[in-house]
Amino acid sequence: MTLFPKRSLFAALAVLVSLAALALAHNPRGKAEASFNGKAVTVEYGRPSLNGRDMLGQATPGMVWRLGSENATTITTEGDLMIGPNMAAAGAYSLFAKKTDGGWDLLVNSETGQSGLAHDPEKDLFSAPLKVEATDDAAEMFTISLMADGMNGTLRMQWGSTALVTDLMVH
Repeated sequence: MTLFPKRSLFAALAVLVSLAALALAHNPRGKAEASFNGKAVTVEYGRPSLNGRDMLGQATPGMVWRLGSENATTITTEGDLMIGPNMAAAGAYSLFAKKTDGGWDLLVNSETGQSGLAHDPEKDLFSAPLKVEATDDAAEMFTISLMADGMNGTLRMQWGSTALVTDLMVH
């Protein structure tokens, strides 16, 4: 007499294979870090692949994008963060991008820890226009980078041959 019938063993194996496939389906997470005059800024985000798509080109005005995949992209700053004339106090925030008629806006949102699909516009602190740049080097995986020079710097988000860029300052 066996402890487990063959049918139960096959069912358990099917469940394990399904769970393994789901685990592999998740996009990797990325992290961008920089120090602005000794104050750390970190962005954590999901890194989807294009897989032959033109995701930014398919966006329509009014669409809000989570800037990555799965969980909302978060920015954590040890100093007050200035983007254009707007300021967010030291802390953690979610970042989204909104397609406009003329390009893209960066949305800085006070809620963190949510799914990237759970954008609550009432918790947006501010929006700032993003510069749209064409690049010569295409990025298959969505990539965020931070560059610092003293207290000034740049936040760059690239996917395919398009980059969305904004200047920032950390006090």
